[in-house]
Amino acid sequence: MKQLIAQAVLGTGIAMLAAPSSAGWVTLNNPPTTPVMTACSNGTSTSDACNVGTISAATSGFSLIASQSSSIVANAVTVGTLYDNVYYNGSTGESLFALRLDMNGNQWDPPSDETFEVNDVFRSGFSSVGSIQAGYARVNSVDEYSWAIGRTDEGLNEGTGSGGASVYDTNWVRWWTDVNVDDPDGSSPGTSAWFVMKFTDEDVVDFTEASGAIRIWQGGEEGQEEYEIFMSGYVPVFASARSAMALAPVPEPSEYAMLLAGLGLVGAIARRRMK
Repeated sequence: MKQLIAQAVLGTGIAMLAAPSSAGWVTLNNPPTTPVMTACSNGTSTSDACNVGTISAATSGFSLIASQSSSIVANAVTVGTLYDNVYYNGSTGESLFALRLDMNGNQWDPPSDETFEVNDVFRSGFSSVGSIQAGYARVNSVDEYSWAIGRTDEGLNEGTGSGGASVYDTNWVRWWTDVNVDDPDGSSPGTSAWFVMKFTDEDVVDFTEASGAIRIWQGGEEGQEEYEIFMSGYVPVFASARSAMALAPVPEPSEYAMLLAGLGLVGAIARRRMK
């Protein structure tokens, strides 16, 4: 990421320094520390340890280096839009990943008249990252917040730990939420806050878009069908991964010759059979 980022933050200098925790950001637990999920709320969106303020406040000092939006599709029906951004802070060496959901009122699961409910949103690609800070940042005051955040790939009604609790998967970060334009409980908005995470890792050299990097989960909170949607999203690229690609063995000329000879033999056999 540093080559691309250096252009975005030209003149700031790149110093890989750990950033202090800001108010509202929570540092996620790593195994074997418990619990897996860090609670954000005591039941109200105004008393929330994970509220990092506005998105402009959360990204202050960062440069936006990648941004995309894509349709959220369930049963061939577009049920919303996903926004995915990557930011970088050249002064602190921090990478910041952010996503936001904007769900619509389309009925996607006939014969029911239900709209899609997002109970959890996950993003992957972070198994090599030791310390992650996460939170949520609202655009509008009604944006749905996050109830808890943790390093796991298990959402609502999926936990395999004691009492159905989520178990660790440090490759994934989970935001537990409740986004639905027509929630049966009558309480949830159709837009989410920006679900944000940041970390400092000098081994991050780039970012790329990866298929299935983001997972959206309807967990059946009010008895709906359990349903998952995998979507492309941005992931970090680490120096070790790039080095492995660069160091992959290149076939010797003799190996190329053997390959060509083998292909020629296969061709000759095929021609004889045709005769």
